[in-house]
Amino acid sequence: MKFVNYLCLISVLALGTTSCSQKAESAKTAALLKSFSYKVSGKTTAKDGTQVSLVDHDNKLQQFVKTQVANGQFVLEGELAMAGFYDIQIKGMEPYTLVIEGGSDYDLKEEHGKFTLTTSSQNAKDFVEFNANYQQREQEEKNKTANKSQQVRQLESQLPSMAARNDGSYEKAVDEIQRLSGKAAFNPRTLYADFILDSTHRSSLVLPYFFKYISLDQTNYKKFDAALQGFDTDLQKHPYFKFAREKVDKVKDFYENMPVFPSITPMNVQRDTLDLKDISKAKMLIAAFWKASNTNSKADIRMLRTKESQLNTLGVRVIYFSLDKDLDKWTKASKDLALGKQSYFLNYNDQAAMENNFGIDRTPSYLWINPQTLQILSLSGEDPAMPQFLGKVKEFLAKN
Repeated sequence: MKFVNYLCLISVLALGTTSCSQKAESAKTAALLKSFSYKVSGKTTAKDGTQVSLVDHDNKLQQFVKTQVANGQFVLEGELAMAGFYDIQIKGMEPYTLVIEGGSDYDLKEEHGKFTLTTSSQNAKDFVEFNANYQQREQEEKNKTANKSQQVRQLESQLPSMAARNDGSYEKAVDEIQRLSGKAAFNPRTLYADFILDSTHRSSLVLPYFFKYISLDQTNYKKFDAALQGFDTDLQKHPYFKFAREKVDKVKDFYENMPVFPSITPMNVQRDTLDLKDISKAKMLIAAFWKASNTNSKADIRMLRTKESQLNTLGVRVIYFSLDKDLDKWTKASKDLALGKQSYFLNYNDQAAMENNFGIDRTPSYLWINPQTLQILSLSGEDPAMPQFLGKVKEFLAKN
């Protein structure tokens, strides 16, 4: 009986401890939304008298407090309206970014431009850890790129002698050069997305802030929408979350309530107006926007033109829309590129519709469209100049 009572006591104490822990965590989370006092202590190799400031990370003109280095040390303290990202600016050095929140200790050590932070803030620790991983991966990719470039140069220098031997080594070297050249490097910026989608960060203030560094499109917006829905409910009141929510909702609304290609009446080189009914039986339409005055634009369009026969085999049709202002230049360039009757000149109103509805104000740009419904399938179709272009088109058709 005594043993049973002892177990009951342990259970009550455990529940009480869990309850207290949850309340403490909830109170700490709620504090991130309120004004608070802070103190950042630092040691530095900067000369005595050097100015040290605390500034807003996203608005460098907003300075909160400043002090001067004395005996190699400084202290910044005061009150902030909101927990978030701030910069410690030691005059003459690159600013150091950190997350500042109430109820946490911040000890910063600077040694010849390199900073080390000791803190009790979990949000600040999250950011420090992320930065370390990012810098490490970035350096690794730089090394890989340098090694790949060196391999390509070595192979290229050997091509003349390989061609003279006529033993097949030349062809193998060319294939290897193409493989190395076509292999895309890892983009460290994807680490921002990895952090957001990692379920362990649902209470980290860093999560919604990183939304400013990611690109959203039809393929990924649902994942980021789910990440926001799983974010701590109290912290959803924070401005960082509101920014992230607005960014996702804008893309989500676009793709889930996708506008259709507008009724426009441009004319082609034969002075016929556009009639999209002619291609209604195709699997997909690529609307390619270009300018005769843009060299890169014309180069991409020339490449797309060479791939039209392969696209037609896949059931994909292409229409070329010019954003030019000069009708004569467009006519000449269109004939030089042999675009045929599928080359159209957009008038002022048509160009305004493309910019207002789809953000197309630069060239080259591509819209992928459903010919039956005229619904936009992709706002940023693949670059036809890339080797993997046709493969990407096939993959997209299979999914859509």
